[in-house]
Amino acid sequence: MEVIGIDLGSNSLRGVRMQIKGAESQREFVFLEEYDTTVRTAEGLEKSGEICKEAKERIIQGLLALKSALRITPQDKVVALTTQAMRKARNREEILQSIWDSTQIRFQVISGEQEAQITALAPKIAVRKIAKTNPKYQQDSFLLVDMGGASSEFIFCGGDRDLARSFEIGIVSAKDRYQTIENLLKHKEEFLNPITAFVQECKKKGKKAHFMMANSGTPTMVCAFKLGLQSYNARAIFGTELTREDFAVELEKFFRLSRESQIGLVGMYKADVVPFGIALFTCFMEALGFQECLVVDEGLREGAVIAHTLGLLE
Repeated sequence: MEVIGIDLGSNSLRGVRMQIKGAESQREFVFLEEYDTTVRTAEGLEKSGEICKEAKERIIQGLLALKSALRITPQDKVVALTTQAMRKARNREEILQSIWDSTQIRFQVISGEQEAQITALAPKIAVRKIAKTNPKYQQDSFLLVDMGGASSEFIFCGGDRDLARSFEIGIVSAKDRYQTIENLLKHKEEFLNPITAFVQECKKKGKKAHFMMANSGTPTMVCAFKLGLQSYNARAIFGTELTREDFAVELEKFFRLSRESQIGLVGMYKADVVPFGIALFTCFMEALGFQECLVVDEGLREGAVIAHTLGLLE
């Protein structure tokens, strides 16, 4: 059986076609094809409270390209999830109807808690693979941070059940809210205090993370920068470790590039938010007390396939 998972985030649109093999106890999720583009769903959302017309058109064009790239037919099972930007937008029903009319893809708007839980499904499988060859990750609990465009999810994985929470801060919302990196750093306690309070709450419940894991666009992009990849390759960055210094070094390199070179490297719709993403993720690492993080690409789009297969979605 093959299933397509689609994640329409606040910055990116990501899709994957996966094959599900084996019986329940031996189930395997095999990657077949992927698609990834930037649609900037949350552009201007902080001020207007709505998804703008330009973002809607980017989403529709991105979905049409995704359907072609993943060879989606009416017979395919498509699990399409969307997150914080749609949760927040007061015109979401109008936007989702327009998307359906133009693409025949129906999105389910999931809560922050659902997003966190589904996002964690694929990374937990990835950690088990990595742990087979790296004893450092043969641990019973870890903290997964998924930093999106308008929200970031923090999930303590391990034990009887995961503890997760979504916070309304991401790379696009950070740029729209604070305008400059200097201003973001000046006001970082505003968004860090609730996160550190959640971490303390988890510790009181016996949750202690032995390592930090990240699967969002900024850490994976910094991995690609560090590895010198000419084009992004999710398999190449799988299991890479990044330190706080790596983020600082790559941010400095990015700032030294001309505007044209920045756009050539990451695209028009990412160039202005990349510095905010790197600075924001570094703030998270510092506040949480981690010097390094383990990076994988697997996230909500793969989680959508797994969640559907396990019967976790309505």
